[in-house]
Amino acid sequence: MTTPLLSVDGLSKEFPVAGDNWLAPKQTLRAVQSVSFELGSRQTLGLVGESGCGKSTTGRLILQLIEPTAGTVRFNGRDLATMPKEELRQLRSSMQIIFQDPQASLNPRHRVEELILEPLYAQGEKPSAKLTNYAGELLDKVGLSRRHLTRFPHEFSGGQRQRIGIARAIASKPQLIVCDEAVSALDVSVQAQVINLLQDLQDQLGLSYLFIGHDLAVVRHIADTMAIMYLGRIVEMAPKREFYARPMHPYSQALLGSVPVSHPSKRHTRKRLEGEIPSPLNPPTGCHFHPRCRFARDVCKQQVPELRSITPTRQAACHFAEEIAAGEGQRAPHSP
Repeated sequence: MTTPLLSVDGLSKEFPVAGDNWLAPKQTLRAVQSVSFELGSRQTLGLVGESGCGKSTTGRLILQLIEPTAGTVRFNGRDLATMPKEELRQLRSSMQIIFQDPQASLNPRHRVEELILEPLYAQGEKPSAKLTNYAGELLDKVGLSRRHLTRFPHEFSGGQRQRIGIARAIASKPQLIVCDEAVSALDVSVQAQVINLLQDLQDQLGLSYLFIGHDLAVVRHIADTMAIMYLGRIVEMAPKREFYARPMHPYSQALLGSVPVSHPSKRHTRKRLEGEIPSPLNPPTGCHFHPRCRFARDVCKQQVPELRSITPTRQAACHFAEEIAAGEGQRAPHSP
Protein backbone atom coordinates (compact mmCIF):
# COMPACT_ATOMS: atom_id res chain seq x y z
CA MET A 1 0.00 0.00 0.00
CA THR A 2 1.41 3.38 -1.03
CA THR A 3 2.17 5.78 1.81
CA PRO A 4 0.29 9.07 1.30
CA LEU A 5 2.38 12.21 0.95
CA LEU A 6 0.44 13.87 3.78
CA SER A 7 -1.51 12.13 6.52
CA VAL A 8 -3.41 14.13 9.14
CA ASP A 9 -4.97 12.28 12.07
CA GLY A 10 -7.10 13.80 14.84
CA LEU A 11 -5.60 17.27 14.42
CA SER A 12 -6.92 19.78 16.96
CA LYS A 13 -6.03 23.27 18.11
CA GLU A 14 -7.35 25.21 21.09
CA PHE A 15 -6.59 28.84 21.90
CA PRO A 16 -7.10 30.33 25.39
CA VAL A 17 -9.11 33.54 25.24
CA ALA A 18 -9.11 36.08 28.07
CA GLY A 19 -12.40 37.41 29.40
CA ASP A 20 -13.66 40.98 29.06
CA ASN A 21 -12.00 41.89 32.34
CA TRP A 22 -9.46 40.37 34.71
CA LEU A 23 -12.17 38.85 36.88
CA ALA A 24 -13.81 37.00 33.99
CA PRO A 25 -12.73 33.38 33.55
CA LYS A 26 -10.67 32.42 30.55
CA GLN A 27 -12.46 30.69 27.70
CA THR A 28 -11.24 28.16 25.17
CA LEU A 29 -11.64 28.65 21.45
CA ARG A 30 -11.59 25.29 19.69
CA ALA A 31 -10.41 26.40 16.26
CA VAL A 32 -9.78 22.92 14.83
CA GLN A 33 -11.35 19.72 16.16
CA SER A 34 -10.28 16.17 15.27
CA VAL A 35 -9.48 16.83 11.61
CA SER A 36 -8.28 13.79 9.67
CA PHE A 37 -7.51 13.29 5.98
CA GLU A 38 -4.89 12.05 3.54
CA LEU A 39 -3.38 13.68 0.47
CA GLY A 40 -1.58 11.71 -2.21
CA SER A 41 1.24 12.74 -4.52
CA ARG A 42 0.20 15.06 -7.38
CA GLN A 43 -3.27 15.41 -5.83
CA THR A 44 -5.25 18.48 -4.75
CA LEU A 45 -7.51 18.55 -1.71
CA GLY A 46 -9.96 21.46 -1.62
CA LEU A 47 -10.66 22.58 1.97
CA VAL A 48 -13.78 24.75 1.91
CA GLY A 49 -15.90 26.57 4.46
CA GLU A 50 -17.09 29.95 5.67
CA SER A 51 -14.68 32.49 7.13
CA GLY A 52 -13.60 31.58 10.66
CA CYS A 53 -14.23 27.85 10.36
CA GLY A 54 -10.57 26.91 10.92
CA LYS A 55 -9.32 26.35 7.37
CA SER A 56 -6.25 28.58 7.57
CA THR A 57 -5.42 27.33 11.06
CA THR A 58 -5.46 23.79 9.69
CA GLY A 59 -2.99 24.76 6.98
CA ARG A 60 -0.64 26.37 9.47
CA LEU A 61 -0.86 23.37 11.80
CA ILE A 62 0.14 21.07 8.95
CA LEU A 63 3.19 23.21 8.22
CA GLN A 64 4.05 23.32 11.93
CA LEU A 65 3.78 27.11 11.94
CA ILE A 66 1.42 26.59 14.89
CA GLU A 67 1.85 23.84 17.44
CA PRO A 68 -1.20 21.54 17.54
CA THR A 69 -3.02 20.79 20.79
CA ALA A 70 -3.57 17.18 19.72
CA GLY A 71 -3.23 14.93 16.70
CA THR A 72 -0.47 13.99 14.31
CA VAL A 73 0.77 15.23 10.94
CA ARG A 74 2.86 12.80 8.89
CA PHE A 75 4.76 13.84 5.79
CA ASN A 76 5.99 10.92 3.70
CA GLY A 77 5.23 8.74 6.70
CA ARG A 78 7.27 10.79 9.19
CA ASP A 79 5.64 12.38 12.24
CA LEU A 80 6.54 16.07 12.16
CA ALA A 81 5.88 16.56 15.90
CA THR A 82 8.56 14.07 16.95
CA MET A 83 11.12 15.10 14.36
CA PRO A 84 14.30 16.84 15.64
CA LYS A 85 14.23 20.59 15.01
CA GLU A 86 17.16 20.53 12.60
CA GLU A 87 15.55 17.78 10.50
CA LEU A 88 12.25 19.67 10.51
CA ARG A 89 14.04 22.81 9.36
CA GLN A 90 15.54 20.92 6.44
CA LEU A 91 12.20 19.30 5.63
CA ARG A 92 10.49 22.68 5.39
CA SER A 93 11.90 23.07 1.88
CA SER A 94 9.47 20.29 0.86
CA MET A 95 6.44 22.12 2.31
CA GLN A 96 5.62 25.67 1.27
CA ILE A 97 2.70 28.10 1.47
CA ILE A 98 1.09 30.70 -0.78
CA PHE A 99 -0.65 33.36 1.31
CA GLN A 100 -3.94 35.10 0.63
CA ASP A 101 -2.71 38.68 0.40
CA PRO A 102 0.41 39.01 -1.76
CA GLN A 103 0.84 42.65 -0.77
CA ALA A 104 1.13 41.70 2.90
CA SER A 105 3.20 38.54 2.39
CA LEU A 106 5.95 40.18 0.30
CA ASN A 107 8.46 42.38 2.13
CA PRO A 108 8.14 45.84 0.49
CA ARG A 109 11.82 46.60 1.15
CA HIS A 110 13.13 43.60 -0.75
CA ARG A 111 13.56 43.28 -4.49
CA VAL A 112 11.91 40.42 -6.33
CA GLU A 113 15.12 38.41 -6.55
CA GLU A 114 15.55 38.46 -2.77
CA LEU A 115 11.91 37.55 -2.23
CA ILE A 116 12.00 34.55 -4.54
CA LEU A 117 15.30 33.21 -3.19
CA GLU A 118 14.40 33.75 0.47
CA PRO A 119 13.54 30.05 1.07
CA LEU A 120 16.93 29.03 -0.31
CA TYR A 121 18.76 31.57 1.83
CA ALA A 122 16.92 30.15 4.86
CA GLN A 123 18.40 26.76 3.98
CA GLY A 124 21.93 28.16 3.98
CA GLU A 125 22.42 29.09 0.31
CA LYS A 126 24.46 32.22 -0.47
CA PRO A 127 23.73 34.84 -3.15
CA SER A 128 25.38 33.95 -6.45
CA ALA A 129 25.06 34.43 -10.19
CA LYS A 130 23.73 30.88 -10.42
CA LEU A 131 20.90 31.64 -7.98
CA THR A 132 20.10 34.90 -9.79
CA ASN A 133 19.73 32.93 -13.02
CA TYR A 134 17.55 30.40 -11.18
CA ALA A 135 15.29 33.21 -9.91
CA GLY A 136 14.92 34.39 -13.51
CA GLU A 137 13.92 30.88 -14.58
CA LEU A 138 11.28 30.81 -11.85
CA LEU A 139 9.84 34.12 -13.04
CA ASP A 140 9.62 32.66 -16.55
CA LYS A 141 7.70 29.69 -15.15
CA VAL A 142 5.08 31.90 -13.51
CA GLY A 143 4.57 34.17 -16.52
CA LEU A 144 6.75 37.12 -15.56
CA SER A 145 10.03 38.40 -17.00
CA ARG A 146 13.62 38.26 -15.76
CA ARG A 147 13.76 42.04 -15.96
CA HIS A 148 11.38 42.09 -12.98
CA LEU A 149 14.08 40.72 -10.66
CA THR A 150 15.30 44.18 -9.64
CA ARG A 151 11.87 45.66 -8.97
CA PHE A 152 9.97 46.06 -5.71
CA PRO A 153 6.51 44.56 -4.89
CA HIS A 154 4.70 47.92 -5.09
CA GLU A 155 5.56 48.12 -8.79
CA PHE A 156 3.30 45.16 -9.63
CA SER A 157 -0.42 44.48 -9.82
CA GLY A 158 -2.11 42.12 -7.36
CA GLY A 159 -2.05 39.24 -9.81
CA GLN A 160 1.62 39.79 -10.60
CA ARG A 161 2.47 39.92 -6.89
CA GLN A 162 0.74 36.60 -6.38
CA ARG A 163 2.80 35.13 -9.23
CA ILE A 164 5.91 36.28 -7.36
CA GLY A 165 4.56 34.53 -4.26
CA ILE A 166 4.08 31.37 -6.30
CA ALA A 167 7.63 31.62 -7.67
CA ARG A 168 8.90 31.90 -4.10
CA ALA A 169 6.84 28.87 -3.06
CA ILE A 170 8.29 26.62 -5.79
CA ALA A 171 11.87 27.89 -5.42
CA SER A 172 12.86 25.16 -2.94
CA LYS A 173 11.33 22.44 -5.16
CA PRO A 174 8.62 21.40 -2.67
CA GLN A 175 6.32 18.41 -2.84
CA LEU A 176 3.43 20.06 -0.96
CA ILE A 177 2.10 23.61 -1.21
CA VAL A 178 -0.64 24.99 1.03
CA CYS A 179 -2.62 27.53 -1.00
CA ASP A 180 -4.27 29.64 1.70
CA GLU A 181 -7.05 31.53 -0.11
CA ALA A 182 -4.45 32.08 -2.83
CA VAL A 183 -6.86 33.66 -5.32
CA SER A 184 -9.61 35.16 -3.16
CA ALA A 185 -8.04 38.65 -3.15
CA LEU A 186 -7.80 38.76 -6.96
CA ASP A 187 -10.21 39.83 -9.68
CA VAL A 188 -12.25 37.04 -11.26
CA SER A 189 -10.36 37.11 -14.57
CA VAL A 190 -7.03 37.03 -12.73
CA GLN A 191 -8.25 34.18 -10.52
CA ALA A 192 -8.71 32.01 -13.60
CA GLN A 193 -5.19 32.80 -14.80
CA VAL A 194 -3.64 31.91 -11.44
CA ILE A 195 -5.65 28.68 -11.18
CA ASN A 196 -4.44 27.67 -14.66
CA LEU A 197 -0.88 28.50 -13.62
CA LEU A 198 -1.14 26.35 -10.48
CA GLN A 199 -2.46 23.44 -12.54
CA ASP A 200 0.36 23.78 -15.08
CA LEU A 201 2.96 23.85 -12.31
CA GLN A 202 1.39 20.79 -10.72
CA ASP A 203 1.77 18.88 -13.98
CA GLN A 204 5.32 20.10 -14.57
CA LEU A 205 6.69 19.74 -11.04
CA GLY A 206 4.58 16.94 -9.57
CA LEU A 207 3.14 19.13 -6.82
CA SER A 208 0.42 18.33 -4.29
CA TYR A 209 -1.87 21.13 -3.11
CA LEU A 210 -3.96 21.72 -0.03
CA PHE A 211 -6.17 24.37 -1.62
CA ILE A 212 -7.99 26.39 1.03
CA GLY A 213 -10.92 28.50 -0.15
CA HIS A 214 -14.51 29.55 0.41
CA ASP A 215 -15.72 29.80 -3.21
CA LEU A 216 -16.92 26.42 -4.44
CA ALA A 217 -17.06 27.69 -8.01
CA VAL A 218 -13.31 28.40 -7.90
CA VAL A 219 -12.24 25.29 -5.96
CA ARG A 220 -14.15 23.11 -8.43
CA HIS A 221 -11.61 23.89 -11.16
CA ILE A 222 -8.55 22.66 -9.27
CA ALA A 223 -9.51 20.13 -6.57
CA ASP A 224 -9.56 16.34 -6.94
CA THR A 225 -11.17 15.78 -3.53
CA MET A 226 -13.41 18.07 -1.49
CA ALA A 227 -13.34 18.51 2.29
CA ILE A 228 -16.06 20.74 3.75
CA MET A 229 -15.37 22.37 7.11
CA TYR A 230 -17.77 23.89 9.65
CA LEU A 231 -16.80 25.33 13.03
CA GLY A 232 -13.48 23.51 13.15
CA ARG A 233 -14.75 20.10 11.99
CA ILE A 234 -14.76 18.41 8.60
CA VAL A 235 -18.39 17.54 7.89
CA GLU A 236 -18.02 15.95 4.45
CA MET A 237 -15.30 14.50 2.22
CA ALA A 238 -15.83 13.22 -1.30
CA PRO A 239 -14.28 13.06 -4.76
CA LYS A 240 -15.02 16.27 -6.60
CA ARG A 241 -17.42 14.90 -9.19
CA GLU A 242 -19.47 12.98 -6.64
CA PHE A 243 -19.60 15.95 -4.28
CA TYR A 244 -20.87 18.42 -6.86
CA ALA A 245 -23.36 15.90 -8.26
CA ARG A 246 -24.87 14.98 -4.87
CA PRO A 247 -23.69 16.53 -1.59
CA MET A 248 -24.55 14.44 1.45
CA HIS A 249 -24.39 17.00 4.27
CA PRO A 250 -26.98 19.81 4.68
CA TYR A 251 -24.20 22.37 5.07
CA SER A 252 -22.62 21.21 1.81
CA GLN A 253 -25.99 21.54 0.10
CA ALA A 254 -26.35 25.08 1.43
CA LEU A 255 -22.86 26.05 0.26
CA LEU A 256 -23.58 24.76 -3.22
CA GLY A 257 -26.88 26.58 -3.14
CA SER A 258 -25.08 29.85 -2.49
CA VAL A 259 -23.05 29.59 -5.69
CA PRO A 260 -24.47 32.14 -8.18
CA VAL A 261 -26.35 30.66 -11.15
CA SER A 262 -26.87 32.42 -14.45
CA HIS A 263 -30.26 31.01 -15.44
CA PRO A 264 -33.29 32.43 -13.56
CA SER A 265 -35.23 29.15 -13.79
CA LYS A 266 -32.66 27.40 -11.59
CA ARG A 267 -32.60 29.98 -8.81
CA HIS A 268 -35.75 28.80 -7.05
CA THR A 269 -34.17 25.39 -6.35
CA ARG A 270 -31.38 26.86 -4.24
CA LYS A 271 -31.35 25.73 -0.59
CA ARG A 272 -30.75 28.87 1.41
CA LEU A 273 -28.69 28.73 4.59
CA GLU A 274 -30.63 30.02 7.59
CA GLY A 275 -29.37 31.65 10.77
CA GLU A 276 -25.97 33.00 11.79
CA ILE A 277 -22.68 31.21 12.37
CA PRO A 278 -22.47 30.29 16.09
CA SER A 279 -19.54 31.56 18.11
CA PRO A 280 -16.66 29.05 18.29
CA LEU A 281 -16.29 30.12 21.94
CA ASN A 282 -19.75 28.75 22.67
CA PRO A 283 -20.66 26.23 19.95
CA PRO A 284 -24.04 24.45 19.97
CA THR A 285 -24.37 21.08 21.66
CA GLY A 286 -24.48 17.95 19.56
CA CYS A 287 -24.07 18.69 15.88
CA HIS A 288 -22.68 22.22 15.59
CA PHE A 289 -24.77 22.78 12.48
CA HIS A 290 -28.15 21.83 13.94
CA PRO A 291 -29.41 25.41 14.69
CA ARG A 292 -29.16 26.20 10.96
CA CYS A 293 -30.11 22.79 9.57
CA ARG A 294 -33.35 22.21 7.69
CA PHE A 295 -33.37 18.56 8.72
CA ALA A 296 -32.41 18.88 12.42
CA ARG A 297 -34.09 16.52 14.89
CA ASP A 298 -33.73 15.95 18.61
CA VAL A 299 -30.77 13.58 18.24
CA CYS A 300 -28.86 16.31 16.40
CA LYS A 301 -28.99 18.52 19.50
CA GLN A 302 -27.69 15.77 21.75
CA GLN A 303 -25.11 13.71 19.85
CA VAL A 304 -22.08 14.84 17.88
CA PRO A 305 -22.15 13.00 14.53
CA GLU A 306 -18.82 11.38 13.67
CA LEU A 307 -17.32 11.68 10.21
CA ARG A 308 -18.18 8.23 8.87
CA SER A 309 -18.06 6.37 5.59
CA ILE A 310 -21.35 6.54 3.70
CA THR A 311 -19.99 4.91 0.55
CA PRO A 312 -16.52 3.48 -0.16
CA THR A 313 -15.42 6.89 -1.45
CA ARG A 314 -17.47 9.32 0.65
CA GLN A 315 -17.66 10.45 4.26
CA ALA A 316 -20.15 12.69 6.05
CA ALA A 317 -20.73 13.82 9.63
CA CYS A 318 -24.52 13.73 9.67
CA HIS A 319 -26.97 11.40 11.43
CA PHE A 320 -29.21 11.36 8.36
CA ALA A 321 -26.73 11.64 5.51
CA GLU A 322 -28.14 8.62 3.65
CA GLU A 323 -31.70 9.95 3.77
CA ILE A 324 -30.68 13.45 2.71
CA ALA A 325 -28.53 12.21 -0.17
CA ALA A 326 -31.38 10.00 -1.40
CA GLY A 327 -33.78 12.94 -1.28
CA GLU A 328 -35.82 11.30 1.49
CA GLY A 329 -34.86 13.74 4.24
CA GLN A 330 -37.72 15.93 5.38
CA ARG A 331 -37.47 19.33 7.00
CA ALA A 332 -38.12 18.86 10.70
CA PRO A 333 -41.25 20.73 11.88
CA HIS A 334 -39.39 22.05 14.95
CA SER A 335 -36.23 23.11 13.14
CA PRO A 336 -35.29 26.81 13.18
